[in-house]
Amino acid sequence: MLAVGSSVIYPMHGGARITGIDEHEYDGKKVKYYILTTLCSKMTVSVPVESAERLGMRSVAKPSYTTKIEAALRDIPDVQKIKSISWNRRLQLYTEKLKTGDILEVAKIYKVLKILDGMKKISVGERRLLHTAKNIIISELMLMNDESEVQATEWVDEKSK
Repeated sequence: MLAVGSSVIYPMHGGARITGIDEHEYDGKKVKYYILTTLCSKMTVSVPVESAERLGMRSVAKPSYTTKIEAALRDIPDVQKIKSISWNRRLQLYTEKLKTGDILEVAKIYKVLKILDGMKKISVGERRLLHTAKNIIISELMLMNDESEVQATEWVDEKSK
């Protein structure tokens, strides 16, 4: 079991700190929950300790992983192939990938949506995913490299040009 103060990554929310561990009764059994506070949105999330790994909660990537994230942000995807998929299908695919919590997949999604957004106006749902993906990347970088939100944001903006 992780301790209060530990840093973790939680899918769809990004970097978070464990700010508490609560115990509640559920169906007559006592269940322990990690209380997470996300870095970028300051939202509080409760995650059952027993299910945390299955739900995708993981430890923060090592700082050396930054180069892999940079490569994913610099890679130019096949935009014509991506544009051939309807926006609502893309939204569904990208949401499924974000739920995995894989930071490289998040970086690829961010890059694709950023390119599409630069070409034409993207849907409201895709715009929301664009911002979610960027915040997930920023929050992981903040924890990986022990840097501020401003520093991580500048890094993402620079590497995804």
